Amino acid sequence: MLRDALGQTYRKVIFLQSILTIMVAIAALLVAGQSPAVSALTGGVAVVVGSIAYAALARESKVSMVSAGRVLGRHLLAEAVKVLLVLSLVFASLASGWFVAGWLIAAMAVALLGQWLALLIIR
Repeated sequence: MLRDALGQTYRKVIFLQSILTIMVAIAALLVAGQSPAVSALTGGVAVVVGSIAYAALARESKVSMVSAGRVLGRHLLAEAVKVLLVLSLVFASLASGWFVAGWLIAAMAVALLGQWLALLIIR
């Protein structure tokens, strides 16, 4: 039961982050053009990829039947990997020189807020 609940929660968070990323990219396309839209899409995708990595590392099968300390350690590791992955993808994108940093960061912020929104509305 717990494993199914965690898996569903991860899927809902990732789905909502993906939807929000697409919405920001469409808004960027309509307001500012193609380059900002690609930048927004890249920023949002970096967050979604980080969330997928977190879900893969912290999933129930990795932490069941172990001590609370091991569960906490697994989640801390997953969060560290997520942050490093997101930062690596963003810095690699910005290093290319043609991305619009404002839209990239805006999409990242909206996708990250989507995680909290999903956790607030998931019952």
